[in-house]
Amino acid sequence: MTSTDARARATGTIDRALNVLREATAEKEKVQTRGVALALWVLRNRCPDEWLVAFWEAAGSDHEIGRSQGLHAAYNGIVRQIHARGASFDEATR
Repeated sequence: MTSTDARARATGTIDRALNVLREATAEKEKVQTRGVALALWVLRNRCPDEWLVAFWEAAGSDHEIGRSQGLHAAYNGIVRQIHARGASFDEATR
């Protein structure tokens, strides 16, 4: 069911985008997918571009360990930026 409250819808959208990114950090292969691109697009006005670009670049890295480290670092940075800007969501605190 969709909420009629715009703030609740925005928060839900942020939650879903962060879930996509969190799940991408757990993958063992490259994750430059449409889903990840869409999640990053959703977060574009809530987080500095540098963090979003870092996540996307790490997602396409050929080096498995570097990719994992880069994805986790960028994901944590994205979550911190969203918290700092006052967005409220449950998933980022888990």
